[in-house]
Amino acid sequence: MPRPFVSPDARTHFAPDCPVTIAHTRLELAPDLAARSLRGRVTLSLQSRRDDLGAVELDAVDMTFADVTVDQVAAATAYDGKRLRVELPRAYQRGEKLTLYIAYHCRPVRGLYFVGPDEAHPERPLECWTQGQDEDSRFYFPCMDAPLVKSTSEVLCTAPTGVFVLSNGDLRERRDLGDGRTLWHYGLDFPHSPYLVTLVCGPFAEIKTRAPETGVEVYYYGPKGREADIERTLRATPAIIDFFSKTIGVRYPFARYSQIFVSDFIFGGMENTTATTLTGEAILDERAALDHDVDYLVAHELAHQWWGDLVTCREWPEAWLNEGFATYFEYVWRTHSRSRDEADIDLLGDMDGYLDEAGEYQRPIVCRQFEEPIDLFDRHLYEKGGRVLHMLRHELGDAVFWRAIRLYAERHARGSVETRDLARTVEDASGRNLDRFFHQWTQYAGHPELECTWQWDADKRTGSLRVEQKQEGDKLYDFNTGLRLEVAGRERDVPLHITLRSHTFDVRLDEAPTQVVFDPGDVLLKTVKFDKPRPLWVRQLAVASLAIDRVLAARALADKPDGPAVAALRQALETDAFWAVRAAAATALGKTRRQDALSALLAARGQEQPKVRRAVAAALGEFRIDYEPGNARAAELLAAWVRDGDPSCFVEANAALALGRVRSPRAVEVLGPVLERRSYMDTIRARALEGLGVCGDAAAYPVIETAISRTATFQSRRAAVTALGRLAEGTANARRARERLEACLSDSDFRVRMDAASALVEIGDARAIPAIERALAGELDGRARRRFRNAITQLREKGDAGEKLRKLGEEVERLRGESARLRERLEKLEAKAPDPSAPPAPAPAAAKRPRPGSHRPGRKPLVPRRR
Repeated sequence: MPRPFVSPDARTHFAPDCPVTIAHTRLELAPDLAARSLRGRVTLSLQSRRDDLGAVELDAVDMTFADVTVDQVAAATAYDGKRLRVELPRAYQRGEKLTLYIAYHCRPVRGLYFVGPDEAHPERPLECWTQGQDEDSRFYFPCMDAPLVKSTSEVLCTAPTGVFVLSNGDLRERRDLGDGRTLWHYGLDFPHSPYLVTLVCGPFAEIKTRAPETGVEVYYYGPKGREADIERTLRATPAIIDFFSKTIGVRYPFARYSQIFVSDFIFGGMENTTATTLTGEAILDERAALDHDVDYLVAHELAHQWWGDLVTCREWPEAWLNEGFATYFEYVWRTHSRSRDEADIDLLGDMDGYLDEAGEYQRPIVCRQFEEPIDLFDRHLYEKGGRVLHMLRHELGDAVFWRAIRLYAERHARGSVETRDLARTVEDASGRNLDRFFHQWTQYAGHPELECTWQWDADKRTGSLRVEQKQEGDKLYDFNTGLRLEVAGRERDVPLHITLRSHTFDVRLDEAPTQVVFDPGDVLLKTVKFDKPRPLWVRQLAVASLAIDRVLAARALADKPDGPAVAALRQALETDAFWAVRAAAATALGKTRRQDALSALLAARGQEQPKVRRAVAAALGEFRIDYEPGNARAAELLAAWVRDGDPSCFVEANAALALGRVRSPRAVEVLGPVLERRSYMDTIRARALEGLGVCGDAAAYPVIETAISRTATFQSRRAAVTALGRLAEGTANARRARERLEACLSDSDFRVRMDAASALVEIGDARAIPAIERALAGELDGRARRRFRNAITQLREKGDAGEKLRKLGEEVERLRGESARLRERLEKLEAKAPDPSAPPAPAPAAAKRPRPGSHRPGRKPLVPRRR
């Protein structure tokens, strides 16, 4: 049962009052990289929106003010450490202009971050960078820190000579001051919100290129010496700029676009206007690029230049208009650059992520109840928001959808929007009122939970599809979808309109269909249980025209773990033309936990496509030695795979984790040396640590504990704290692990702190609550605070039930393995038993032996694979 998204006493949030318009923001900043401090001056060009305006209030956290003037007249102020109130020298009337000047200094704890050498990265140079979203710009300059407040900007930064500086817009001047400092002057004559203001300082290499069709100047910045990796990672950028300009129908709004990789960035990327900041962890080395790219990240942040920067959500409850759009444009780019099949697989991954989160909590996409805005930046906002646009596109059709998108961008350029603005634009572009669509998908928590049943009546030549909405509560969804039937080798689509709790649709056909696909292409946001005969799933896996439908068939057959299902999955693994179907078949074979499935996976180690090998390695982790002696074959292959390595670091990492999952007695012996292997994002080391955490061998405990070191990367520390919690749960080491994990609540990286709290929940010892409460009181990152609050709640609820739940989970897993083993043995016995309905056997002299591979009575041969 999902838990509530917020506590009952969470506030309902609305956009703030804006008594003035800010026409222009001028920032003069002088960061001290070594001292991690900032001196600044901000000049705000204001216009009153009220009569008799007597004061202006700004967001400004933990600052010291040296001078505050209004129209060059000293002003009285009041300050509580969070809000600065400036008393105006007289009452200003609506429409009157005024200039507010503030000189200040601060040592920001958020908003502006300073990084440099540490034990894990002694070679790292000094840098500073900003991260304003959601409301953190107030930590480094006084502002009205809300997305609806938009102004043009200038940023003048004084930095040590030799240090590069990047900010929004065009570089208007770079001047050597002659005292070891250089002045960098950037300007943007385009209104944007405070959270989009950026400043990055540090020693960076520069790569310059140009978008061929639009002529936009494109710049890449990153660590010196890694120019080839930087270019490899970002090479799609010019093409994405041109493609989005053409597809949206509105040219990229600015003259230049920059992307800069920084150290220790706290997100994957941030779409600051004209100048995206990216985590340096994303830079692809040659090995990682073998089977991985970050085009999704590049496309996402670039899409924000339209959806977020050109057109900005009015307030954070409406942030899906930024993030949902950018997420969907990842799909749009992938469809163009690769194929629809590739893009559909990415979209399925998004759906999986949302459904995982929806199992924990559910909330409306547009949600005003939250503790702090960062709580909203979840998979409901991104992935569910993107899926809503996907459904809207299929509802309208491509031509009307893209007409609406262009009109939306043109109509609201430089402005702020709410969902109703999108709805009205869609109505104007299509002639259709889609208020019901937006209301049910953005204003309600949850999604349709469907159960479908297909039956064929041969006498009536009629197929019946029953569709039931099973989600809890009174909410019923109203949506269009479809049913795809294959009859005599030809596909036929039947439109369906669902409005009620239960529908039955009858379809007359000349003969029984060989394929029955509900919601072809997997367009609808939903969960669905579809009860239909296994041959229909097998046929769908073999020949469905869309790869996503074949992938979903593979998933469904994993829940029908008999011999024919395994044979069909093996056929797909070995012969399907698309890698994702082969990978899905491998995953499904692993879930069956059958010995014939294991044989198929062992034979697939040599798959050429690395992403398929990833899935094979992960699937082998399902075959625990303690469930079936025959599973030792998986452990032997995995140990060799890990020892020998793989061209792909991700395959090697999955094999390391899987070796621990099978409970190999050699896990500690084999995985220990793997901890010395370095790879992209420390993937191999991290998965090896996770493998040690699930191997069930107490000898792994000191290895994992040692890995929680300040000299390790944050990825390894995260994996180590997670592994420690899993390995120690329910063991004699639980108390020792709890104390070690409590210490990790003060780790320098917020992600490690979050995972430490989750690991403490895994152990289930309520004595950890005071330590988490102390960490919560001092935590600055909103994501970590939310994790700490949830951990406290879960530990209080868990109590003595934790150990019982752990043992119950172990028993369920054991019974799953036992069930698969018994089912497989029963099939073998049935295959050997004589058929009682068969005619008497002829005399022995006339008997013929069946040809190898011939089919048993009642078994149909596998359908040939689609070409």
